[in-house]
Amino acid sequence: MKLYHYITKGNSALSEGILSFAMNPNADLKSYYKRSGLKTHQQIVQWFENCFTGRSRDIRCFSEPIKWTENSPHLKEFIENKDMFSINIDALKRDGLLEAIYVSPSVLDTPELKYSHGCDEVLQKISGIEEIDYSPIDWSICDYKLGRRFAYVRYYLLIIKNGIIPPEYITLEK
Repeated sequence: MKLYHYITKGNSALSEGILSFAMNPNADLKSYYKRSGLKTHQQIVQWFENCFTGRSRDIRCFSEPIKWTENSPHLKEFIENKDMFSINIDALKRDGLLEAIYVSPSVLDTPELKYSHGCDEVLQKISGIEEIDYSPIDWSICDYKLGRRFAYVRYYLLIIKNGIIPPEYITLEK
């Protein structure tokens, strides 16, 4: 089984692996300034960890490649400026690198869900990779104008031991 992750073109993922926020001191902090009210990488790492242990070591993934639609044209630019990697989650689990998995379900499908763990997003821990939902995602509900590009679609957070998915677990798809 595989999941998909996007990184800005010109990255070093094939040599260094996919870095979590905690392991990437050069992470783009802009989207986190408003969400956290904090200004430094270390402060934002702590803010993530206050949600739950390991949150700063997550890698956000989707169960299918992102598709832009007429209702979500901003995703076209996002896709064009990123490399798409697939992650072999069976191998991560087998080799003991996968610490936990959280899902942020589509809030539109489950409006009764509330923000959890003191975070500004809905997150639910699942018991394992067999609970990953591979049903189609409605990408037309994404709305960058609301400030959270993927807030309304289902995505997964893989909590990775040491915060890095090594290169041998990923494939550059596009």
